[in-house]
Amino acid sequence: MRGEASDLCFDCLDQRINSDFSDQIVFAYGVSDSPLPFGSSAVVKVSDSSEEFSASSSCESTSSQFILEYLRKEEHGCLANYVDRCVVGNREGGNSNDAVESDEYLDCSSSGSQVIEDDDDTENITCGSVTCKHSGSFSCWRTIAALLPIAQISKCSASELQKLAFSFLYDCPEDQILASLHRLIDGKSSGQATHSFLRLLGLPLSEEKRKLQCFRHPNLSPVLGLLTSSDCLVSVLPKAPYTLENILHYSPCAIKSEWHRNFMIYQLLSGLAHLHGLRVSHGNICPSSILLSDSLWSWLKIYSKPDLGSGDADSSASRRRWCVEDCYSYGLYADLKISSHLDWQTHFDNWWRGELSNFEYLLVLNKLAGRRWGDHTFHPVMPWVIDFSKKPENDSNSGWRDLRKSKWRLAKGDEQLDFTYSTFEFPHHVSDECLSELAVCSYKARRLPLSVLRKAVRSVYEPNEYPSDMQRLYDWTPDECIPEFYCDPRIFCSLHPSMSDLAVPPWANSPEEFIRFHRDALESPHVSSLIHHWIDIIFGYKMSGEAAITAKNVMLSSSEPTVPRSVGRRQLFFRPHPVRLGFSREKEQSRNELEMHTFHGFGVDNKRSVILQADDYLEETEEASAFSDHAAHLSPKYHLHENLVESPLHVSYSENTKKVNTSLPGTSKNKGLSSRISLNYLLEHMEVRDEASTELQELLQWRQDFCTGNFSKDIAGDIFSIGCVLAELYLMKPLFNSVSLANYLEGGDLPELIKELPPPTQVLVEACIEQDWRRRPSAKSLLDSPYFSATVRSAHLFAAPLHLLAKGQTRLCYAASFAKQGVLKAMGTFVAEMCAVYCLPLVTTPLSDDECELAYVVLKEFTKSLTPMAVQRLVLPSIQKILLVRLVPDGICKSKLLCGNSINILLSSINVF
Repeated sequence: MRGEASDLCFDCLDQRINSDFSDQIVFAYGVSDSPLPFGSSAVVKVSDSSEEFSASSSCESTSSQFILEYLRKEEHGCLANYVDRCVVGNREGGNSNDAVESDEYLDCSSSGSQVIEDDDDTENITCGSVTCKHSGSFSCWRTIAALLPIAQISKCSASELQKLAFSFLYDCPEDQILASLHRLIDGKSSGQATHSFLRLLGLPLSEEKRKLQCFRHPNLSPVLGLLTSSDCLVSVLPKAPYTLENILHYSPCAIKSEWHRNFMIYQLLSGLAHLHGLRVSHGNICPSSILLSDSLWSWLKIYSKPDLGSGDADSSASRRRWCVEDCYSYGLYADLKISSHLDWQTHFDNWWRGELSNFEYLLVLNKLAGRRWGDHTFHPVMPWVIDFSKKPENDSNSGWRDLRKSKWRLAKGDEQLDFTYSTFEFPHHVSDECLSELAVCSYKARRLPLSVLRKAVRSVYEPNEYPSDMQRLYDWTPDECIPEFYCDPRIFCSLHPSMSDLAVPPWANSPEEFIRFHRDALESPHVSSLIHHWIDIIFGYKMSGEAAITAKNVMLSSSEPTVPRSVGRRQLFFRPHPVRLGFSREKEQSRNELEMHTFHGFGVDNKRSVILQADDYLEETEEASAFSDHAAHLSPKYHLHENLVESPLHVSYSENTKKVNTSLPGTSKNKGLSSRISLNYLLEHMEVRDEASTELQELLQWRQDFCTGNFSKDIAGDIFSIGCVLAELYLMKPLFNSVSLANYLEGGDLPELIKELPPPTQVLVEACIEQDWRRRPSAKSLLDSPYFSATVRSAHLFAAPLHLLAKGQTRLCYAASFAKQGVLKAMGTFVAEMCAVYCLPLVTTPLSDDECELAYVVLKEFTKSLTPMAVQRLVLPSIQKILLVRLVPDGICKSKLLCGNSINILLSSINVF
């Protein structure tokens, strides 16, 4: 197996989490970049025996789920040293930040931020690592403190993780920052915190030489804590509902307009400007590392790349296998040749030539489709290749499943599917996934906890209702198979005394023998000659259009295409998938017929036969090559890594890059900037005057005039990645694949796709992907470019504070006070409508009587600021939700918001009455 040596199999990862945190932390599923079940991160649910926490955590929302990411200390030396010092401070009676505070250059506040001394003399501040890139010029510990301002540091234990979860859900570590901003809006003294935070968002403010409070940027994912064990650090993050990759694959219509695309990129650039101001590159900007909320607010996930400063991070000793000794799961996949480091085109070519098995290639396709090991709602899918009626033989069709039809079609029958398609309002053949959660949990029933079975299969557990043998299982399910039936004999063995083992077919003597036979069947000539038909149905061109109708494979479409989705069916291919080389039944039959016609009584014309075979090989090769080019979007490239072009025209500039300003964001001595902040100053910078579209000539002039930034190759690589993501938001497909990127780097040939971009976007993308890395704009320069409209800037400045980790009441106070002071009017009707999605949900949750007054203000101000159509679409549904939530069964009102004439006044203004 080719994978990350620092990854664990998910079984070992589950055991490690249980060992570190006890069974109060529930392992949901592992997170991996590999097609195999190996990784160092997991989605978990935190439970607790305390009544308050248990009652609050009973809902199944994503907010109660967290991601644990295991980082080996030997690969993250600087971070490990930083954490160890904090833990020492903890043992000496302080808190996790006191140890950092004892440093001459570091201090900590109690408001969810760390305070850093603005001192130009940092030459002697190092983390103690001889190879740390920050040593000698910029304190590595200062950087870590700035990147992890709210992270609590302690030993690994269930109780510490529960404290982090409770703090995130209820204490809200950034609440004081938003409360300080609220005081400013109300005309009260707000202190340095508000000043520093608004400067972080890009508001032009000067900074005095003093201790600088360092905050989390609202567009960077929050690291809630770092827990330490003997050999690992465990990073704790909240789980976001979606990634940008999810949205692009399963619900692209959720990104509703050009404005929303630009707003998303502006958010990412704002967070990236903060990172780059710390002289830190991200290194892995791509759709999967961009996290999104329900309202599609963006978090850029901080990439945990080894190492910030460990000298032996790449040594063979530190890259040893991480699974436990004699790990059973590791052995299951030890001989596989797939790797997360190889692109789809390489895997396809290897499979087509017979160098990669069917099993491995199908796992690669599952990964491309977004399927996740252990996630029962979106588990990897495999075909049933035998029907269990008898033991199949290669020279007979008997006993084999028909791979030209979906399992759904085989189970339901053509007559029923035709009836469904012709009678329903939305014509379809398939109403469910090709592999449902019900099917996966039924297949794995012997190995899953009863609590999972009660939730996914049936609330009342009845062991006799689960199929008892493979024949019954195959006949019962309309769904496809799972990989475990091709690799893991344990799936047959029951952990429950009340449920018998799953019986193997009579022609197999044991689960191990069945698994070997089943895997051999998957790799057999019979299946190899037909598997491309199944790929067309599950991943390919028979998922849409006339081909789907003919194959009776039309899926019931979503009734709400603009609603974000984290799972779904992704169509990978849009033309027929090639048959594997040498397994084309049609060509073999054609050759046999032609050879029969060449018989003249003296045997076969061998020369003619060889020519025919050569022609067939060339034809199949051309077909496979054309298919590979057609599906090149499955090998996206967002990073240049070492392929950065250096121009001889910029040698002097290269020398100047050594004199980079080492100050943190907010510490530069900006002349002519305001040192005082007030409500009027805020409103002035949020005001949107007559909004004009971006003039192409103005943007071209900006590209010609902007000053290239003093940054490193790694930071320039981030700008390249941002350009690729921006292009993909418009194209809905990657700008570069492995071939087009190589062509661009070698000859400067831009991909043809770039011509499909709107002209202003094309200008910005071309600036970001400039071959010479020194000529790329900085993130700050991009933010200041005329590409981004005043509406985008205004919306970001208003909405960013609402995405701090603050209490709902504090966010409601901020929104109500700011709206009452006229911010919605200043921003204009359009921006108010764009920001409504961030404010109106605050008024629909159960509220106290005091909060109801604030909710009324928010509803009233949005009603005044929005167009009548927008009020009907946005405000009225919010009022209806309030009525449903706040009325008791007998119809008596419990809220001041609903008492008197307040609701009638609002409804009258909406012209309902």
